[in-house]
Amino acid sequence: MLVGNVTSQSRAPVGTARLLRNFTSEYGEPLEEVACPLCGADDADVVLRSRDALYGKPGEYRVVRCRVCSLSYVNPRPTFAALAEHYPDDYMCYQAPEAGPPLFRSLSESIARNLTRRRLDRLENAIGHISPELQIADVGCGLNDLLLMIKNERGAIGTGIDVKANMTDRIRTTLRMPAVHGTLADAHFETGQLDVITMLEYLEHELNPGAVLAESRRVLKKGGYLAVEIPHPVGLPARLFGSRWSNLDLPRHLVFFDPTTLGRAFADHGFELVCYVPFTVPLHFGISLVFMLGGRGLGRNPFAPLAAAMLGLPFLPFLRFLPEFAFAVGRAI
Repeated sequence: MLVGNVTSQSRAPVGTARLLRNFTSEYGEPLEEVACPLCGADDADVVLRSRDALYGKPGEYRVVRCRVCSLSYVNPRPTFAALAEHYPDDYMCYQAPEAGPPLFRSLSESIARNLTRRRLDRLENAIGHISPELQIADVGCGLNDLLLMIKNERGAIGTGIDVKANMTDRIRTTLRMPAVHGTLADAHFETGQLDVITMLEYLEHELNPGAVLAESRRVLKKGGYLAVEIPHPVGLPARLFGSRWSNLDLPRHLVFFDPTTLGRAFADHGFELVCYVPFTVPLHFGISLVFMLGGRGLGRNPFAPLAAAMLGLPFLPFLRFLPEFAFAVGRAI
């Protein structure tokens, strides 16, 4: 269980996590130990230890929980340069459905469309109908599926932002949509330029989430919206699977916000948390089952995600009781 009680909210907002020390693991990986990325305290308990189950890389990582603000985060963690090794070009978020095994291509495309449809529905349920004139950016856009659906169905042309150059190149050349290679800061938006920013399965990957939230508030208009999709660390699957929970995804996932710590992070940086909606999908529950049974290296097998999804199908009637993600929206105040 990755959540505790907030005991204090007296510290100033943190932008860049305070570095405590650098060292190299026994496997040769550069690591850094940091203070809490939310409150800056250097006072945490180890919650669990786990490995990179997705790719089977060597090394063990710790998730700790801050005694001051209760945020759970990976500590020590790979350095920024070392993290690149954990995002290979065949990382699942970067694989277009049409690039998958032909036998399962139609199913993969259907799953992808359904996921994007649900994301758009959740977004509009929170912020209202998206009109063509809205200025939108999607940080960590990957294949840009959400912005493509918004363009085709709502007429708004948003900007995709991703650290993978092959993703942003694809967006510009194949989709013919605007894209920025890098981070939100690299987009150089004007102050108050945007109406909506989305970060779907992105914020948990950030070394310095406070800095990203601060930049989001700068470029959003007052009353604009920041929508995030993050792991839900207080749901039953997180408690049931523990160190084998698929949404740990160590060391790519670095911070684990619950409703309380996310609300504080938003408030620290000029946002009001207006909704926090837990949800799940059968694919991820199936992956957790595979990990619980000792499976590793699923990221290297193109058939594995769909096989894991099939394993999760018997749990479809119970999914509303098994939330693994949360969709949350902050309004700029």
